[in-house]
Amino acid sequence: MKRSKVGLVLIIIGALVIALAPIWKWGLGPMLLKIPDTIDTVSYYEGVLTLYVDPGSLSPLPEEMAVKIPLAITRTDKSAPERSSGDVAVIKETQLAKGPGGQAFVDETLYYALDRKTAENVTSTEASPVEDRTGYSILLGFYVDKDGTYPIWDDDTRKTGDLEFVEETTLNGFTSKDVPAIVWRGAGKEPTVGPVLGLPGEVSGAQIKSLLNNPALPFVDTQMYPIQYIKSTEATVITGIKVGQFLSVPEYKEEYFIDATEAGLGEIKIATLEYGQTPASIKTSTDEGTEAYALLDAVAIYIPLGLLIIGLIILGIGLALFLRKKEA
Repeated sequence: MKRSKVGLVLIIIGALVIALAPIWKWGLGPMLLKIPDTIDTVSYYEGVLTLYVDPGSLSPLPEEMAVKIPLAITRTDKSAPERSSGDVAVIKETQLAKGPGGQAFVDETLYYALDRKTAENVTSTEASPVEDRTGYSILLGFYVDKDGTYPIWDDDTRKTGDLEFVEETTLNGFTSKDVPAIVWRGAGKEPTVGPVLGLPGEVSGAQIKSLLNNPALPFVDTQMYPIQYIKSTEATVITGIKVGQFLSVPEYKEEYFIDATEAGLGEIKIATLEYGQTPASIKTSTDEGTEAYALLDAVAIYIPLGLLIIGLIILGIGLALFLRKKEA
């Protein structure tokens, strides 16, 4: 009696296929997860810009005369493959904020350079207006760690502020239902690296005296002086879990101050910007955010599971043949 050689070969093949399952799941599979060159999303927000000073002269306004400007904000994120490479995905972001009568208060174009695997900002000459961003910006990467803290980049301050986990939740789109998501909260306050909201970077001594309501301050009326602005941010955002895209921004608040500590007057609030994503835009973002889930599930679940099942079947057949004795 002798053993089947075919059975032995099948046993070896089955064992190799079974061994390939964990190799795929924790090795080969994650290597295939990269930010594609097909990002094309549009988000809509509504908010109010409140000015506590005259934007031209920076003269303070009485509280009851604070200027409130309703804004409609559109943000578009689109892949820029012509600027990208195999390891770096460049995303073009346009931000347009319009007030009454269609007047544009913000109209800017930014380019973010992201590591294709981790979604972290990387230094690149293709990024603009800042080439050496750190932390995260457009995405939080694949399979978000709810126990982690994510540093989010701010171009105004040239620093990152932490997003901290609040809770898990679900979102509904127009077609997708009960999409798993994570609520994050972020807050920070830092000096800006330049003027904000189109305000001047320097003012005359006479304007400073008017702003601080103190004509006795030791500033020369005709001399120009630089202004240091301070930005405070409070935000609640909701991201996907499998792909850390921003699905919802229910609350976002920015406050702007002039640093007058050297004059003994502390910080003077000059403006507040508050906005949130529209309900319809949240639904659209949720639907778009789930488009890649089938591919992610195939890479992370179904392919390694299929390899395991196929390997077990081959191994089983091989064992059956190998253990069955036949006449010499």
